[in-house]
Amino acid sequence: MRLLTIAAAASMAILAACAMEPKDPYAKTGFYTHVHDGRLWVLKAGDKDAALVAKNQEPKVVITRIGAGPNRMTVKSNDAKVIDDYLAAK
Repeated sequence: MRLLTIAAAASMAILAACAMEPKDPYAKTGFYTHVHDGRLWVLKAGDKDAALVAKNQEPKVVITRIGAGPNRMTVKSNDAKVIDDYLAAK
């Protein structure tokens, strides 16, 4: 019976670990980030265009900085200042 209890506890621990969402490695306070096709989208937190980007659609204005992001990723946004602020943020 004790072995069954240990096995059940181990199974529950594994399921709980699988249910946790992985942390976004590009997240920074004050910014919305989304990776699509190997490109990093960066918007100000709460930006109205975040809904479009989340659905892998592009806003009307797109600024692109090739190789400027982490691991030389291309960074895209709807505002050049947002990219600059994101790259400068810790």
